[in-house]
Amino acid sequence: MNKRYWTGVLPVAVAVLPLLTLAVESRAQDEAPKPVKMSLAQARQTVSMLNDLYVTSVVGIHTTYVKDTQSVAAAAVARKVFEAMAKKGWPETRWIATTGRPFNPDSNPKDAFEKDAVVALKKGQARFERVVDGKLRVATLIPLVDKSCQMCHVKDKVGDPIGGLSYTVSLSGKTAK
Repeated sequence: MNKRYWTGVLPVAVAVLPLLTLAVESRAQDEAPKPVKMSLAQARQTVSMLNDLYVTSVVGIHTTYVKDTQSVAAAAVARKVFEAMAKKGWPETRWIATTGRPFNPDSNPKDAFEKDAVVALKKGQARFERVVDGKLRVATLIPLVDKSCQMCHVKDKVGDPIGGLSYTVSLSGKTAK
């Protein structure tokens, strides 16, 4: 292909690509994606990766942007990410309160798994999991990380298990039974 071809095609491609992306995203939003199904091993690995990503992001957002009680809480930003991921069919994630005093009542444990998970997390267990109805359920511990967290979490001290993340992953094949 000659240089003249690319000088004509490249600007058109650059102009059209964003439009195609918008069309695909729009269609994806119209069609409710089916939950991604994984083997048990894949599901465990995915939860570990998501947990590392979400916890690192929340701590990074908090230490970088949360300067006073008027700042948007890092947990609120994360909740929006969890919702967006679930809409795309990725594993569901939600905050669970372990203190009994959640800032958001939606963070109270919702089912038997989450209630059992809170008991385990409060005892210091870093991860709690079960396979329930063809889904891997995992809860991971979120401790109070540093003194800056006490700006809002005034009744807690560094290291206290103030919450957790609850993951639900659809399983495929024999592991789903």
